[in-house]
Amino acid sequence: MGSCCLTNCLGSCHKRWWSGGLVQMRTVWNRCHPWRLWHINPRISKMTWDSPEQGENASLEEADRVVTLQPGKLKKLVNQLVPAHRRGDPFFVPAFLSTYRKFATTRQVLDLLFLRYRFFHPDSEEDQQNKSALSSLLETWLFQYPGDFCRCPDLASLKQLVAYALVNLPDSQIVPQVCGLLSRPGAH
Repeated sequence: MGSCCLTNCLGSCHKRWWSGGLVQMRTVWNRCHPWRLWHINPRISKMTWDSPEQGENASLEEADRVVTLQPGKLKKLVNQLVPAHRRGDPFFVPAFLSTYRKFATTRQVLDLLFLRYRFFHPDSEEDQQNKSALSSLLETWLFQYPGDFCRCPDLASLKQLVAYALVNLPDSQIVPQVCGLLSRPGAH
């Protein structure tokens, strides 16, 4: 039995178990995404999809490489990370962290996240909850996907993360995590 995480029409991610193979997956997907029409081409044994944005068939392999978002969509997705984490949504943050590389860079996500949470009011309970959730989110991201921060030669994303954490999240475990990451052999 496999699993497939599909986004429903409302935008949150729900885990669906399927055992009927591709046909059942196609049915569930089409119910949630009626604008996408899935096709199986038996001659080339490739699943393809029709998209109104592309107007023609594209193989899933090609669609898997690059996804273009509508203007402002990345910002909306990034702005949902902390609220989803605060709600305890078990799907949105992991799904985002595992797929964002297809449509954005680590630097773009960090820029938007740090712009959205550029300062916290010390007397605001909501800001303190956001601060705690953001800290936890960043620690999780760094722990699960350390390569996202160590890809470029000058470690710009890692430096950006540390600078932000030192100023805005001094009680977090981000800086110790980064030190541990950098002390690994071959880490940089």
